[in-house]
Amino acid sequence: MLQIVRFFVLVVGFAAFALSGPSFAQGAQGYVQEVSGNVTAQVGIGQPARVEKGQTLVNNATITTAPQSFAVLKFADGTAVVLKENTSFQIQNYAYNAKAPENANAIFSLLKGGLRMVTGLVTSRNRDALKIATPLATIGIRGTEFTAELVNPLWLGVQVGAITATNAGGTLVVSAGQFGSVVAAAQVGSIVGAGQVPAGVLQMPKVPLTPAPTTVPPGAPVGAGVAGGAVGPAVAIGAAAVAGVAAAGENNATVQH
Repeated sequence: MLQIVRFFVLVVGFAAFALSGPSFAQGAQGYVQEVSGNVTAQVGIGQPARVEKGQTLVNNATITTAPQSFAVLKFADGTAVVLKENTSFQIQNYAYNAKAPENANAIFSLLKGGLRMVTGLVTSRNRDALKIATPLATIGIRGTEFTAELVNPLWLGVQVGAITATNAGGTLVVSAGQFGSVVAAAQVGSIVGAGQVPAGVLQMPKVPLTPAPTTVPPGAPVGAGVAGGAVGPAVAIGAAAVAGVAAAGENNATVQH
């Protein structure tokens, strides 16, 4: 009887894990440091869920900010990102181990809107370890602080260091104090003057970014659904079911002894 109960515990536990969605299947290496307004996250093909401060970030999560909203994301290596309003930003793959920084990898996608990024240690051993894909060009990082906004064209501005924008037409290098523009995926970008950048573009929320290694605090992953600081009902119910069955198993074991 005890073996049957234990098997049932495993089955129910797996069901609860599945209900929680893909966000729970991956280790978190980042978190939401700040959020303002209406910000949602979708993991894979899951349903969008509201994002709260303190939630953790996982691979395959897309963070979307509504009008008059923004979010600040912080990653384990210290990389910090501000997402301005009307932005969609995807964490394709992020992996960082302080004991093996040479194996670090960070691949993001800017699907629309704008961001400001200050890089941390992810590029300390390999400057090609961090990339941001966009429909018009892939942004490469050389240890820097920069802004990017995709409003067709892709606009770039660099505050510290340098970045590259590579597509089928070639590679554009944008250095500190410069602005760049990429108008087509098959055409290399160009350096532009500050006066050519449209009003409001590359203007980001004025929030502090501290590029220092961080310990990811415990929290429900984005996309899980958070209400009052608790994990969504499907996960809570599944967890309760497992706890109840586990208790029944312990009682049966006592009876058998």
